[in-house]
Amino acid sequence: MEREPGQAQGVGTTLGLAAPLLLEVSMRRSLCWSLVPVLLLAACARPEVEAFRLRPVPVVVRVALSERVNDRDGLASEYAAVLRSRLAYRAEVVPEGVKPPPGAAELLVEIREISPRSGPANPATVGLAVGATVGVLSAASGNRGMGVVDGLFWGLIAGSQAAMHRDRVMGRLGYLPQAVSAEVRLVQPGNPEPLWVDSIDPMEVVEAMDPLPRSLRDDDGRIREEEAKAFARVVVQKASAFFRWTRGTEPHFYGNADSPREAAPPRRDGPPPTPPPQMTPPPPPAVLPPPPAPPSDPKVH
Repeated sequence: MEREPGQAQGVGTTLGLAAPLLLEVSMRRSLCWSLVPVLLLAACARPEVEAFRLRPVPVVVRVALSERVNDRDGLASEYAAVLRSRLAYRAEVVPEGVKPPPGAAELLVEIREISPRSGPANPATVGLAVGATVGVLSAASGNRGMGVVDGLFWGLIAGSQAAMHRDRVMGRLGYLPQAVSAEVRLVQPGNPEPLWVDSIDPMEVVEAMDPLPRSLRDDDGRIREEEAKAFARVVVQKASAFFRWTRGTEPHFYGNADSPREAAPPRRDGPPPTPPPQMTPPPPPAVLPPPPAPPSDPKVH
């Protein structure tokens, strides 16, 4: 059945008028769907976390190391001191030895492992682990004849990649740092769950380190100091991104009030002190009379 020309023109006119309406409805739907993640994020936000963001409290920094780490007390004290000094530019920090106020939050840092200073990844260890794993999986999947070859192939590739990465780190920093892995939690009294939990990957710490001058590349103490600074950078950066902290111009420590004004000297009872004697000004210079006029010459007649 064929349509009349007028009927076809009416259908085209109707579609032309409905096109803007359909476009508007589509835009509204896309806008609504784009707001879904934002609404879900706002709905899932914990009220105690939002309360801490709006009204932060002083933070106590505590660092604990695994028993397998040598000189754990010295490293814990050094890492905590560097972390306090850097965190004080973002939040109010309770200094070491100062009694925290009631309701203060605690930043608990648990350093799980600090590997020896042999680079972020030992190529031989990485290649052996990857090769053995691939070989076992290949043999278990039925490829027993080629399991050893697969393990050797992928082990060599993984080892070469680890060696290249270690050379890149050595070339950028000038020294081989230790690999530090840790877990960080921010807890507050009255809240059964931590306000914030995150893990610190060794590669994040290595990437945050700064190179050292050639004269200090063999100084173990200076390298350990740079490792602590890089670890503090990563922790503060992650905490600032989560709690939306901004960097201040001066560090803020709890109990460190401004220097008091100079107090007035105490008032003593008794007669007022004798004022110092005043010097008599010298008399003005005497006015001398003018000198007599010289005698005039006799007139000649």
